[in-house]
Parts: sequence; structure tokens; C-alpha cells
Amino acid sequence: MLGWLKRDRKPQQGMSTCILPDELVVEILSRLPLKSVCRFKCVCKSWLTFSSHPYYRKKLPRTPAGLLYRKYDPGATIHLARLPASDGEIGTSLNFVPQHYKYSKLLDCSNGLLLCYQGREAISNAIVCNPATKEWMAIPDTEPELSAYRTDLRLCFDPLWSQQFYVFKFQSTMIPNIGTTTKVEVFFSQDSSWSACRWETKHAFVNDSLFVNGVLYVMHIRHHKILALNAPATGAQWLNHRIIQLPGFGNLLGSFYCCDGCLSQSSGVLCYAKQELDGCAVRIWSLESPDEWLVKHRVSMTDVLGRDVLINTNTEGDWYFDYDILAFDMERDLVILDDKKDDNIISVSISTGKGSQFLKVPKKFTKLYHRLFYVPYYGKVPALEC
Repeated sequence: MLGWLKRDRKPQQGMSTCILPDELVVEILSRLPLKSVCRFKCVCKSWLTFSSHPYYRKKLPRTPAGLLYRKYDPGATIHLARLPASDGEIGTSLNFVPQHYKYSKLLDCSNGLLLCYQGREAISNAIVCNPATKEWMAIPDTEPELSAYRTDLRLCFDPLWSQQFYVFKFQSTMIPNIGTTTKVEVFFSQDSSWSACRWETKHAFVNDSLFVNGVLYVMHIRHHKILALNAPATGAQWLNHRIIQLPGFGNLLGSFYCCDGCLSQSSGVLCYAKQELDGCAVRIWSLESPDEWLVKHRVSMTDVLGRDVLINTNTEGDWYFDYDILAFDMERDLVILDDKKDDNIISVSISTGKGSQFLKVPKKFTKLYHRLFYVPYYGKVPALEC
């Protein structure tokens, strides 16, 4: 294949060459892992130009920019803790939205789109925006119901599946003699309206979430499970769903202060990362079948963090890890950790196990948005162009 695609080299005498059109070359490169695409930039000048050309750049695997965070300040804007080699042109200060949205709070991030909102006590006046293209739109009717004690919005966008996006609204209510019930409604960007379809449960699935191939995966920490909700079609009355049991030490969750792990995806396959019981390593699983998790990687943490003991107890006697898994990406060979003891954010290579500090965030003054790993999207989203 490489012999066919090297377009800048002159064919040797007596040999024929095949020149493929740019569209076909980009189609081939878009199916490769990010690491391979980065290497192939060195093949020829024409391949190098693909990485910067606005039209082709949106089709190639996207380079992660970093983590989103905001300082504890009412007038603070959203900042980006950049990874090495990230796109320096991307800004996340929301200076392209109207003034009354400029200092919105960041709620969620999905494949390059951000979900932000106004309001002190409750979520209201939400917007979806794309910092890479500086486009945005307001989401109507985001005020919570009076009976809801908790409202969570989840942004769902997967450009490989659809150019439309969804917003799932989870509203939890306390009912006497029954307990907590959670109602789910869905916003469609296609016609800018909330659906009539609903789904109700007695549990509150409002933890870490991920949208892949039209399915929203939401973790439930205490029950050590994942709720999988299918994005509905317009006019649907109910949401199709299923429950997935998470791997690892779920039976010991009551002894831990926090050990929820982290969700990601690789080539459309759901992945899950969590510390081992002693915290000395991180395991990464992939969901190979509806109910079968397979261990793909095991990354040692003792050398990365320079400590042998990575688990401690708090004043209430609960165990907790010295570090959190903020994000991971198998295609980009990357795990991002929050070293709570040394107050550092560390980038770790999955394949080599080597780590390097790229941000020191004083937690007293800064809110680091948990797992809001930002990867720019340069394509056009129809709903945001209006």
C-alpha cells in the first residue's frame, strides 16, 4: 500500500506507479490510529499538508488538546491545560458567544462540542458550542422541574455516527415511601426540540458518561454498573436500554471513598479503566461482547508516581487512592492522572508506562473538570450553523 501512496517520489525506470486521488488517500488515513497518521506525515509533503488543510483535517484522527478547567471565580472563563503538540490555535474562553453566555459554567464535553449553562442553584440557559469553529446554539427549556432535587444534562455527539447531537436530561425526584426516581428526556438538535419519549428508573444514573455509536453509557458508581441508553428516533415514546456489569472489585465498593474508574472508547468499542485494589497499577478493559470484558492493558503506577504505597484511609476509615484517572485514550496511547498527593496532572504512555507532568493545578483555586478531555472537532455541525 505504501508503494501506491507515495506520490512525491519519481518512479524508477521501467516501473509503473499508481497515483491515488487526495480523497481516497484521506479516506485510507482516516481509518488508521492517530500514532500511525503522525508517522505517515513524514512520508511526503502532500501527506503533511493533509494535517493542516481545513477540509481534510476534519476527516483525519484528531489530536487531543488537553483537559478543560476553570478557576474558582464567578468571572473566570474556561481554560485548557494543553498537552504537548496540541493545536495552539484553539481557545476555550467562549469569546465568540453573546456576552451573557461568556462566563457560563462548563457541564459536559462530547467529541469537541461543549455544553455550558448559567444559573447558581440550578441548570438553566444552556448552550452547545464548538470552540474550534466558533459556532454555538442555545438549548431551550433547560430549567429543572420544581419537584426535582437534582438535574443533570449529558451532551451526546459522535460525528462518525451522525452530524446531529442530543442532550439527555436526567431529573431525580424523591418520592415518599418509594425513594429516588430518575426521569430522562432527550433534546434533538435536528429540530431543536425536546422529545416526548421518557425513561424512568428508581436509581440515579448521573455519573461519568460516554456517547459512542448512538449509545449513551452512564456509570452508576455505587451499583458498579453501566446504563446503556440508545439515542431515540424522532417521535419515539420510550428509550431502549440495558444494564452492563462493570469489571473489577465491585463487591468492595463500600470500603472505598471513590473508585469509579473512567470510560473511553477505541474504534467504537467501549473501554473502561480503573485502579487495581492496591492502586499500584491501572487496568484497561474493552467490552468485547454484550457482557464480556477483556483486559487489554495493565499500566504500572509505582514508577510513574515514584511511590510504592498508593492507597490510604481518610478520617472516616474509608480507603482512597492517591490518584484519579481523569481520562484515557487507547488510540492515542494516553492515560491522564491527577496525582492528588503531589498536586500534579500527569500524562502517561500506555505502551511504555512512562509519565510526564504537564500541569500543576492548585486545587484551592481551580476546578479541574473531571474527565472533560477535549479533542477539537473542525467539521460543521448543522444545528450550530443556524
